[in-house]
Amino acid sequence: MKERILKKLLVFAAAVVTVTEGVMLFENYLDRRIDEMYDVSAYTKAINTEYEDLTKDKGQVILERSADNGNVMLLGSSELGSWVQQNPVNMFPNTTLDSDITIVGQAYVQSLLHGMKVGTEAFSDRKRVALVVSMQWFYGEDIDPSGFAANFSEYQFFCFMKNDRLSKESKLYVCKRTDELLEEIQGYDDIKVYAWLYAQDNVLGDVGLTLLKPYYSVREKVLEIRDKWDTYQMLKKTEAEAKEPQVKEIDWQKALKDAETEGAGYCTNNEFYVDDTYYSTYLEPTIDSLKDVEAETALTSKEMEDYEMFLQICRENGVEPYIIIMGTNGKYYDYVGIDSGRRNQLYDEVQKRAEDAGVKYLRLSDKEYEPYFMVDVMHLGWKGWLYVDWQISELYSEAEDK
Repeated sequence: MKERILKKLLVFAAAVVTVTEGVMLFENYLDRRIDEMYDVSAYTKAINTEYEDLTKDKGQVILERSADNGNVMLLGSSELGSWVQQNPVNMFPNTTLDSDITIVGQAYVQSLLHGMKVGTEAFSDRKRVALVVSMQWFYGEDIDPSGFAANFSEYQFFCFMKNDRLSKESKLYVCKRTDELLEEIQGYDDIKVYAWLYAQDNVLGDVGLTLLKPYYSVREKVLEIRDKWDTYQMLKKTEAEAKEPQVKEIDWQKALKDAETEGAGYCTNNEFYVDDTYYSTYLEPTIDSLKDVEAETALTSKEMEDYEMFLQICRENGVEPYIIIMGTNGKYYDYVGIDSGRRNQLYDEVQKRAEDAGVKYLRLSDKEYEPYFMVDVMHLGWKGWLYVDWQISELYSEAEDK
């Protein structure tokens, strides 16, 4: 009887060892292949500048490698997908800043999700991190739970939580916010349990997490290997088309004039200086009903607290963010009822928090009525993105010279 049980245990132990060794060999293979293939100039330009790329945005490998290569890490939301030629994905490296750029984010990715990203080891002590902050993030009383859930990264959450450089205060905040935002969302059960237990901040929560630690450790390892596998697959796809990125020759003053000419060609049928197609599709059919439609819209979202936490996480993890306070289309938002006074009150609050955190910022509110600065009612356009490209290039080229 005892011998039979012992044999079964030995067989089980051997199976565990075999599986573990197989996983280790597979992971080592992925690490080796990624190291061999990963050359920022040859393989990753297309990956770094891909909008809505979940492997990059929800992972660690590409973000860490990009930062290691000296890329500017540009965090934002839907403005990163702008179709204008002046989008940063087309403007780096350039003669002012001979460095590439990696865009991180898509629609509904805001301060809380970006806070988790910059709180991982991939961003530790990074000095080239910029965040584009949008007025629309602050609509209503809270951020959109569905948008948060769609862009939530379980792997980045685990990496964030195991970073010893972060305070318990920061981790408690992220867990409480995650718990409340995912509460009514289907799925995410593992994260809901983890976040809820940690947010209890008591003996019950500690015991629960201790008991579940083996499970969560295995789960994190699975996600880590998946991230490496997905990265390896992306590198294989881009390998055949690898080429050196060209350093773009830019005369910024001339480029601004060219951008204005280009914008004028796209904006001919409306008074808001937005792209004609956008106006015809989204504004013209209901333009009369849009008058003062946002007059009662509050700009008091918990997003402001999330933004404050983003800055705190950056400080704790050694990240030096550059806050780009984007502004919006002044003529349109005056029309719909969010006038310049209300907008500037919000921008003042965003700016003050950046100043209190001791970080550099770029405020674009003085450009809200400048034609062709925005491509539509809320996204940077021809002159807008070019101006931001210019300021980013100047900022980090000056840092290089010091």
